[in-house]
Amino acid sequence: MVRPGLITVALVAVSVVVAGSAVAVYDFWRRGPITTYPQNVAPPNYGIGGWMMGGCPWMWGQTPSAGGARIGIERALELVEDYISTRFGPGPRIQEIMEFENNFYAIVIESDTSLGAFELLVDPYTSVVSPEPGPNMMWNRKYGMHYAMMGQSTEPSADMPISSDEAMRLALDYLSRRYGSGIVEVLEPTRFYGYYTMDYKLNGEVHGMLSVNGYTGDIWYHSWHGEFIRELELGEGH
Repeated sequence: MVRPGLITVALVAVSVVVAGSAVAVYDFWRRGPITTYPQNVAPPNYGIGGWMMGGCPWMWGQTPSAGGARIGIERALELVEDYISTRFGPGPRIQEIMEFENNFYAIVIESDTSLGAFELLVDPYTSVVSPEPGPNMMWNRKYGMHYAMMGQSTEPSADMPISSDEAMRLALDYLSRRYGSGIVEVLEPTRFYGYYTMDYKLNGEVHGMLSVNGYTGDIWYHSWHGEFIRELELGEGH
């Protein structure tokens, strides 16, 4: 006969293993690909900067929409514009906004340099705007925030050893292996501080996006968007 005490110990042990596995999975998602920078390259600058103006976006957001109805892309654009103006002022502007099954996605660029600043997501049902996870948080050498909590800081630069053309080649190689016989076309990337992000087409249709680290060539596929619906290309006024 198995004693109740032994059963309790066994259940506790199993719980610890399960909890440890969950933490490991979360940590892998949080860190993404293992990124080792060359010896002469400092780690990314994750200075707090504009992310903390008016509250950390992971903690604060717009008021959720009433009734849980899905908002349209025009409303998502308004929310992103309000988010940027509240936290960053008139400097950054929106380059494009895309609608996916799971979220709206926006690229924000610097008005004075036309370089990519950061990437934002809008929840289509709650209207909450937040920084995109992945490269935007982990590779962004100017606007990211992960390493700020560890006190690391470097002078941000958009000059990277991997060129835009090379990043596109690396992305195409990855996607060709991922989709096999599918016809893949990589679109012109947006250059951020530390990485490139680019859309791609599969068999002639926009299908998704991925990022390439400008120092290591690591690929980070944006797996959280879901099916592509449509996009708005914006002019100088946004």
